[in-house]
Amino acid sequence: MAVNYQQSPEWHGYALRVLIWNWVTWILNFADRGLIAPLLPLLIVQFHLSLAESGALVSLFFVGYTSTFVGGYLSDKFGRKKVIGPSVIGFGAVTSITAAANSVPFLGAVRVLTGVFEGFQYPAGAAWISETFAYRLRARALAIWETGYSLGTLAGIALATIIAARWGWRAPWPVVGGLSIVAGVLFLIFVRERPRSETPAHSEAVARTGRQPKARVKDAFKIRNVWVVFVLHGLYNFAFWAAAAFIPLYVEKIHHLTFISGGMLSAALFGGITVGLVLSGLVADHIGRRGAISFLCLGAAVVFYVFTTVSSPILMFGLVALGGILGAYIPTAIALVTDLADPAFAGTAFGVALVGAEIGAVLGPLSSGVIAQILGLHASMYILPVVMVLAASVVWLARDPLSQTLRSPAMRPQASAEVGK
Repeated sequence: MAVNYQQSPEWHGYALRVLIWNWVTWILNFADRGLIAPLLPLLIVQFHLSLAESGALVSLFFVGYTSTFVGGYLSDKFGRKKVIGPSVIGFGAVTSITAAANSVPFLGAVRVLTGVFEGFQYPAGAAWISETFAYRLRARALAIWETGYSLGTLAGIALATIIAARWGWRAPWPVVGGLSIVAGVLFLIFVRERPRSETPAHSEAVARTGRQPKARVKDAFKIRNVWVVFVLHGLYNFAFWAAAAFIPLYVEKIHHLTFISGGMLSAALFGGITVGLVLSGLVADHIGRRGAISFLCLGAAVVFYVFTTVSSPILMFGLVALGGILGAYIPTAIALVTDLADPAFAGTAFGVALVGAEIGAVLGPLSSGVIAQILGLHASMYILPVVMVLAASVVWLARDPLSQTLRSPAMRPQASAEVGK
């Protein structure tokens, strides 16, 4: 399929600005939510929570995060920037308020509200970056953006661990929340948004369908890849948020490591994911989306299984990091949505797919907590290899109609159309 890209020479600079600003605010989105995992042992003591209750508390955030569908729809209707800016300011404000929690209902309520604001950003950001880059660079652009997720989580874990160890569990929340508010204000001031009809994804949609795309919300529900990513992102969030919530407890209770070691092991997971996100995008842009996800996930399954069999702290750190590197398939998965969705309704398409992500994120910590309560913390760690095998299989249900462009000279990175030069 030949694609006639129409972007002007300065498009490349615009695309980079979109990527960088969305990356910065994405880091803070995940720094805000990454605070709770290392603080969970302290919250269990403060509020007298059981393991199942603590898992439910983590899951409450993702109940609010099901706002992704609304955020995607609003970004299609009013623009990506008009959704993302208020989202960042909003979750920064609510994160700051978390420090004032004096009961479990209060803490649960602010976690739900934080999820609502953060959920608005995901589909709008994913759609904006996806449509701004052509197929050949889309997965790696999304991979760079998604490193904000791992780096932000890593930053949140590190800040929560270090600050709470000195000043208590309340101290980290206003620090990270305040940074988010500042970033949201700067985003609104300095970022501009181009019409979607000017994007590379628009050119691809015209080439694929032979017509100008129309903004029809119902079309988002008809795309096979939307539902495949619904499942894939659900599996991903199920595994990694369960791991983020319970790895610190697992190593503290089973292997008798310290509070700080538990937090740092969780940080090692997301450090590995940071590398893996970029690896996944690069591999996918060279061999195709489905093969990259399947191959890397099978490797991750083996690594995570071995993690459950070792007791050496050094080996645990190494295996967790390697598992994160191999299992970080999410930017490649979400690229599959834009590969088939017209920019006119891409935000809504992402919103639908990401509801699956949040169902997985709700069920992951909750299920892991129940498994840990009934069968023990060690049994809860088997979630990781099982989910990786499932993802490696499910991805083959997706369509990758533009994969032939990987072999087309017209779509090579040096070609002007590739980056809209």
